[in-house]
Amino acid sequence: MNKLIIAFLAASLPSMALAFAPAPSSKVSTKLNFFNKKTEEKVSPEVIPNKGSGSSMEKIFKGGLLSDDDESEIMASAIKIAAKIKTTKDLGWTQAPKRKGKARPRSRAWGGEGEMPVQTKANYDESKENCVEKWLTIEDLVKYTKCQPGPAADTVFVALAGGAKYAERDVCEEKIQQWTDGAARGKINEEVFAKSVKAGRNSLITSYVSFLSVNTFFASCIIFPTNPAAKGLETLVDSLKDNLGPAEILFTQ
Repeated sequence: MNKLIIAFLAASLPSMALAFAPAPSSKVSTKLNFFNKKTEEKVSPEVIPNKGSGSSMEKIFKGGLLSDDDESEIMASAIKIAAKIKTTKDLGWTQAPKRKGKARPRSRAWGGEGEMPVQTKANYDESKENCVEKWLTIEDLVKYTKCQPGPAADTVFVALAGGAKYAERDVCEEKIQQWTDGAARGKINEEVFAKSVKAGRNSLITSYVSFLSVNTFFASCIIFPTNPAAKGLETLVDSLKDNLGPAEILFTQ
């Protein structure tokens, strides 16, 4: 079921974005051949997609789902990666824990894909006493565990970050503790890890479904303003206006 939902989202989300974007102009040069009176069209190499590009699936983080590799092989590789993580030091947090900032990593579906990690923002300096804790990126995970980017690494990361673009130190500490609790040295509790993966993937899918549902709802209200959903929204707004009163409405405007 999760794979079907991800496949549907992969097909739907890019098309929704492209619906509001202007169509790109095709760079085609036309040359008239006076001997055979035919028109020859030469397509510019710039508009020919590279191998492996152009698929909407490649642009969406899927948490290890919908890969060409077998799921059992992905999970086996992910377990090997996770077994390398004994503490958060193995993920790059080598200093004493710092305070959590007010900002939280955003959901990938709700603006997180375009968000930069807190440590890349202006004036971030770990040497300062009041510096906030940095966030874990998928690139950090690959770097510190010395694994290859791909479905297995994505599987471990989604187990740590869930539907968010980045993972926080305290969340990772809790997950790692769960994975290693009662496990032999150099091993993890594979059943507990599998539950973390499932929960992370569900969080990721839920965020995309909610985003798609909300956008579909408001799009339907614009396209079909007389549909029951639009009328229900209009009634709700009118009810809120009546409850707020003139002063509150003026203030909110």
